[in-house]
Amino acid sequence: MMNRIWHFLIAVPCILAGCSGADISLTINTDEAGDLIPSDFIGLSVETGSLRVGNGGFRKYSGHFFSDDNPQTLQVFETLGIKHLRVGGGSVDMNQTEPTFNDIDHLFAFAKKAGVKIVYSFKLLNGDNAHNIGIAKYIWDNYSDLLDCFSVGNEPDWNSYHREDPEIVDYPTYRDKWLRFAKEIKEAVPQAVFAGPNTGSNYPVTGAKDTGWEGKTWTVNFADDLKDSGLLKAIYTHNYVGQDVVALKLNPEQMVERVLSASWPEKEYPALYEAIAVPVMNDGFPYRLAESNSFSSGCEGGSNSFITALFSLDYMHWWSEHKCAGVNFHNKQWVLNAPIGMDKKTGDIIVNPVGYGYTAFKLSSDGYVQPLRMKNANGLNVTAYAVRNDEAVYVTLINKEYGENAAEATVSVNIDKGIAGVETLELSAPDNDPLSLTATLGGASINSSEPWNGTWTKAGDNRLRFTVKPTSALIVKILTR
Repeated sequence: MMNRIWHFLIAVPCILAGCSGADISLTINTDEAGDLIPSDFIGLSVETGSLRVGNGGFRKYSGHFFSDDNPQTLQVFETLGIKHLRVGGGSVDMNQTEPTFNDIDHLFAFAKKAGVKIVYSFKLLNGDNAHNIGIAKYIWDNYSDLLDCFSVGNEPDWNSYHREDPEIVDYPTYRDKWLRFAKEIKEAVPQAVFAGPNTGSNYPVTGAKDTGWEGKTWTVNFADDLKDSGLLKAIYTHNYVGQDVVALKLNPEQMVERVLSASWPEKEYPALYEAIAVPVMNDGFPYRLAESNSFSSGCEGGSNSFITALFSLDYMHWWSEHKCAGVNFHNKQWVLNAPIGMDKKTGDIIVNPVGYGYTAFKLSSDGYVQPLRMKNANGLNVTAYAVRNDEAVYVTLINKEYGENAAEATVSVNIDKGIAGVETLELSAPDNDPLSLTATLGGASINSSEPWNGTWTKAGDNRLRFTVKPTSALIVKILTR
């Protein structure tokens, strides 16, 4: 079923006295090889409205959040490793005030300086395609080298979308209108390719609404119907694993229980992978989680807490192991769970805890997925991933045990390579508090004014035995020879 050769063990509740000496054993056979993690795997998704000058109250520099003269956003993109930017979200269809050509110029000037590829979305809902075509031609004529592809519309599978546009009442009418818009744009810009459908429901994940059509999701129907069209470059879908935190009325403590649950990587991610990813890959398309996060909406003290750092690190590693082309966390201004936020007092750009998982993934994902085998006799809630290149093997260990009796994890790594050196990097919060609003990576914080200055810790004797504190992650860099 999966390209991974071992599976997560279900976490078993334990007390500290019974688990403090527990060992987890990892075995790595470097003759086995997985997929190369794409260089633009780490992405961000933003609302089309965020391109407009002064949007969200951002007033620094030119007033553009995306601009080549905005050093703060440029620094954060570099530190977090973001190389893919999807412009779309609900505002592509709902906003009446669209970005101007000047706003678009600032966006692509930013993309050039940041080394980022852009996915630019057009309005489908009651859309004026002649207007879309004018924008498409402008972007292509001026910025084709910075463009990944175009997209049309956003989350068309929700009933609210159907009610807004008399031309779209079900999946077939959506598909037909999408095809008409895409074909007309391609007539004007013959080299144009598209990603879609950016569906909103992540069914069959627990709590998700089944928006399917004739027994299949809109995403799979779309891939099946367009696989021979020559229009579609990739399948994009959305995944807010825990659904809407506000609608569920979750408090921060309840969020901890869900975000750190073993059921997400054991049950929820595989459910979406089997239902969406496998069929669209069988149709010949790469797939991308183009709008993603632990929950939609936000809960103060939960959505902006340290649990989101462990979540984003774990989430990106899991999906990179499963042939995903990339993950774009959604950065609506200025929701609590967005990787990038703004200090309301100073107007400066800040990095929220979820962004620390970005940087940790950047530092542990340069290379090929390396399969490993895990023995976890005591069932600690620990996940492990490995990535290798010609110089090193990176092992990421995430200990999701939390609370008063949470256990440390002692992990031994067995590898069939000569070892030239070992270094470690810790992602942690003060007092191992899952609801801490601050974090450190390699002993340092992340900000928008300077490069991350955390440090790797050298192991003195190359012993591959490590202690991972509760509610923390440890990245192990094994230099090989």
